[in-house]
Amino acid sequence: MKKYFIRYVLFLLGLGVLFPAAIQGQQQLKKSRRAPFCGFSLKDGYFGAGRTKAKQFITREAHIGDDSGIPEVVQAVKKQIGFTGDISVYIASKEDNCFATILDGRRVLIADHLFLNKVDKDAATQWAAISIISHEIGHHIAGFGRHESPLDDELDADYWSGFALMKLGASKSAAIKCIMVYGSEQDSESHPNKYKRSKMIEKGWEDASNGTIDYSKCGDCKE
Repeated sequence: MKKYFIRYVLFLLGLGVLFPAAIQGQQQLKKSRRAPFCGFSLKDGYFGAGRTKAKQFITREAHIGDDSGIPEVVQAVKKQIGFTGDISVYIASKEDNCFATILDGRRVLIADHLFLNKVDKDAATQWAAISIISHEIGHHIAGFGRHESPLDDELDADYWSGFALMKLGASKSAAIKCIMVYGSEQDSESHPNKYKRSKMIEKGWEDASNGTIDYSKCGDCKE
């Protein structure tokens, strides 16, 4: 897994000199309407709060240089978007999962790095795992529970996923490949259907390509 991620991360980090920071602002943690949680697994697809207890799957905290390579991906995504808030990265073991939440007042991303390898293989694109990580980071950028409906919160995160993927070098079709493979046909209680989500990912991708930003997708960003 390390060789896979590091190979692309070295390339992705190199792109940072080409783009100015997309967003600016204090990006402070704010109280959420709902439990701040979003997850994805091969078994369950995308799911909301109440499906798992985040802490029980953590094996270690990961920093730059970790064998998983995930902190480097998080750094690359943050750099391309211009997000300066801290995100702690933790590694899960044998969980087939990746999720974003707030733990003890900290922004957290928890991922099973072997699971992310499976995602790329099943989706037949090198961008699938990165799109999932970008979506989860998107929740930390947009803020959890800003809208009455959790489906709108998910679309905000999808916007930032598309935005980041374009800046990282993914084609528009590659940016939506993961959601079209793993997304649902119908809306669920926590997530929109894959057609709505792919359109929002495409919007984020197109805005990044055109040098524009929809600031309504972030509650604490400034132009």
